[in-house]
Amino acid sequence: MTAATTQELTQIPVSELKDRIARIRAEMRARDIDVLLVAGLQDIFNRGHVRYISNLGGGGMIVLPLEGNLTHFIHPVLAQSPKIDKVGPIREFIDVRPFGDGAYGFANDSVGLIKSMNPTGKVGYVGGPAIGIAVYEALREAVGDARIVDASDIFWKLRAVKSENEIALMRRSAVLADDCYDALEQIVAPGVADYTVYAEAKRYLFEHRSPYSLEVIDADGPYLNFDRHPTGDVLTAGGALFMEVTPAIGGYYAQLPFCMPVGELSPELKRLAKAWEAGFALGESMLRPGTLVSDVSKAMREEIAANGAINPFSHGHAIGLDVSDGWVLGDRTEIALQPGMTMAVHPAAITEIAGPGFTAGYTYLITEDGAERLSRHDFHYGW
Repeated sequence: MTAATTQELTQIPVSELKDRIARIRAEMRARDIDVLLVAGLQDIFNRGHVRYISNLGGGGMIVLPLEGNLTHFIHPVLAQSPKIDKVGPIREFIDVRPFGDGAYGFANDSVGLIKSMNPTGKVGYVGGPAIGIAVYEALREAVGDARIVDASDIFWKLRAVKSENEIALMRRSAVLADDCYDALEQIVAPGVADYTVYAEAKRYLFEHRSPYSLEVIDADGPYLNFDRHPTGDVLTAGGALFMEVTPAIGGYYAQLPFCMPVGELSPELKRLAKAWEAGFALGESMLRPGTLVSDVSKAMREEIAANGAINPFSHGHAIGLDVSDGWVLGDRTEIALQPGMTMAVHPAAITEIAGPGFTAGYTYLITEDGAERLSRHDFHYGW
């Protein structure tokens, strides 16, 4: 199936959801797993597994058996809402049901359904952080410790390489992030409060049909701290507005991290910007199939240090249905890049944690012979 045009595509087609479920079931059969409990939360880091097979971003728990319909237990109000049908005819293969009383409702409903299936093989769970103790304990009681397996890797493997439709949605998100940057340039000036900047970013993204987004912000002069909300800082001349603008069209994120200069950068920030650029340029040049993520990370870290700065953080992350989509761009991530993978690359150059710093970056698509930057911006200011 060819991808829909960038203008037309707003959700992953149901035909693609069905294909994903078929591939998941093939993995289940290969591992003697009779049924999966797939859990998700309505947040930026834990909604992806549920949305991957349902197009629904509201979290909940899905019981996925080897045969027959899936059952999605979701908040009672959402379960009765006709808005579910806006994501496509998923009711053809998903029974949407209200859960009971909080986490105990999931334990009674989803685990109760699994128990009623009398599985003879293994029972897998996907999305451990979203399951909760009550549900896991109920699962243990229902099927026993020996038969429970963490099957999250099945989803992460399939989610790692994006389809044409997924990439098309991420391209739209990247364009929106670029446009939001342009809008913020019109208001950034000394004396502008971070509340004003944050409000403008959210207004712009929601007005242009991003149903949810992540914005990180710091407007405190030269400092680089990763607040996910305004704190009352005011932009000052010589400093920078640090933000990560991360819209999600059709559920798929793209991220544009930047330090937008407020006037001319101070000498200290120019020095740190040069260190960032040296590390970033090296890392970007290494983005190609077969390269280990850990090698990219180590190379950037060493180059930034050679230029008189440090970066004690990861340098980015995979991105897709979750902002951090399965792995981080870190020294211990022994994953080889593949065509179709998508990642946000944003090393930082700082003096110390909570001190002055500079960062910027883009979202990338790994191609057959390298990497494609999805942003049209180029944060090179001629330092």
